[in-house]
Amino acid sequence: MRRIVGWLFLVVALGLAAIAVVAVLARFGDGPLGPLPGGPFRANAEDPSSLDRAAAAKANTIEIEVGKAKPRTRTTWIVADDGTLYVPAGGAEYKTWPKEAEADGAMRIRIGGHVFALKATRVTDPALHAKLIKTVSNKYGDGTGDPNGAMAQSTWFFRLDPETPGSVASPQG
Repeated sequence: MRRIVGWLFLVVALGLAAIAVVAVLARFGDGPLGPLPGGPFRANAEDPSSLDRAAAAKANTIEIEVGKAKPRTRTTWIVADDGTLYVPAGGAEYKTWPKEAEADGAMRIRIGGHVFALKATRVTDPALHAKLIKTVSNKYGDGTGDPNGAMAQSTWFFRLDPETPGSVASPQG
């Protein structure tokens, strides 16, 4: 029995070590690796007017790049309301990227292999926030539809608008 427990411990330890190595290596890659944060996008941003907002709204996930000093990328959700795109950040107070996005407003997104530099503005209107919570719940079915629920209250939304030319159009790093 001891031998089985020893082997089981070894297998688990090696699995965790492999996950840790992949997570560290992902930081040097071109964008996130699934759920693992990654390095900055290597591609230049395209003209934001070429962003197909209807197609973006239908996407299940997109990749975002936030943080000018040390850009990092993540995979996240996207929703739309009246043709405007929004990125939700659930549990925002516990994450770094929403604070960085709120502080400098710079966000690059990659969708369908195309990178776009956009301005991220945090939604502060309670009525719009409640509407967006319902939109997320309808699209993803995650149970956050109650705007007074704990999950909904800890979710921030960022409206995505075209960025001013040249401000974040080139690859970081």
